Amino acid sequence: MGQQPAPRSKILEKSVFSLDELPTGQQFEVWKDSINCVYAVDTSSQNRKDGFKANLNSWCHKDMVMVQAQSQSQQFVRSAQMAGRDGLDHYNVQLFTSGHVAAEKGLGGDTIRHGGLLLLDLAQPTEAQTSSFNSLHLFLPRRLMEDQLTNPDDHNLRFMSERDPLVRMVHDQILSLHHHIDLLNDEQIAVVQQSIVMMLVACMNGVSGENGESNAIRMDLDKLVRARRYFRQNMLSADLTPQLAASDLGMSRSHLYQLFAQYGGVNQYLRDMRLRHGLKLLSDPAKRSSSIYDIALECGYATDAGFIRAFRNRYEVTPGDVRAGVAPRTSGPESGPIDHRYENWIHGLS
Repeated sequence: MGQQPAPRSKILEKSVFSLDELPTGQQFEVWKDSINCVYAVDTSSQNRKDGFKANLNSWCHKDMVMVQAQSQSQQFVRSAQMAGRDGLDHYNVQLFTSGHVAAEKGLGGDTIRHGGLLLLDLAQPTEAQTSSFNSLHLFLPRRLMEDQLTNPDDHNLRFMSERDPLVRMVHDQILSLHHHIDLLNDEQIAVVQQSIVMMLVACMNGVSGENGESNAIRMDLDKLVRARRYFRQNMLSADLTPQLAASDLGMSRSHLYQLFAQYGGVNQYLRDMRLRHGLKLLSDPAKRSSSIYDIALECGYATDAGFIRAFRNRYEVTPGDVRAGVAPRTSGPESGPIDHRYENWIHGLS
């Protein structure tokens, strides 16, 4: 008898986002509203007039989201205000199988070529321009990598050359993971993810360079990284306050407020972090038996009423709605049958 295939993932989720069935005049606006979960985008008036084509095939596995994108030329921007509002703290690794992306303020180059990688830090502002393209976008939480990186905040808009053999290996492994994802079980996916993270860290540490300007900027970035890590580790404590955080971090409360001003303030940052954690728990099949009160406690809330009120204000649905299968939106208005789950997966990464 032949060898039986390994069991496939029991927790992998997949979604398909397509504009094909929408009227021409609505296509770009729906795309703009949806992708605003990460980036603000714009395109030519001709693309708007003729109809904007974009399709996303996405999957989510634990703390990793992959998005395969086909789209037309556009400019994408992530402002400091966007980063402050949504509090996303992930690395976005991009590779292009056709077309290209270019940026005036790129590090290590200004455009990506086949076999190369573009690394974006979602905690920092970004601006770039694409041609029509086919691409893969891997989203990884910063916590998976930052402790292994020499300078974890030095890599936004980092162009990694295809001439580096290790970069090509990471590129090919990301492609291969996406191609074989349906054939792998959960343990195998976790092993491949760990391998990608380790090689990506080696690439990033290999290209990290220092100069006078980056050294000056890093003084505050290092403090911000330390503070973000502190909030991740302590966000489930109902006793956590900005005053306690400042004391534990060895800095003044005013300086802590200054560091988090771009995120809408310390309280806003902590609230959004707790609510994203709540969204993830409410969507976790393993937590189906936990009450809303239990989930509230796990998110650092003293009462379920406070959690429900904050959750509804943030996502426009209640925790009970999410439990019943209603998908909260993290960007613009609803657009009929469009599958927006990839937005929530990205925002649910912790």
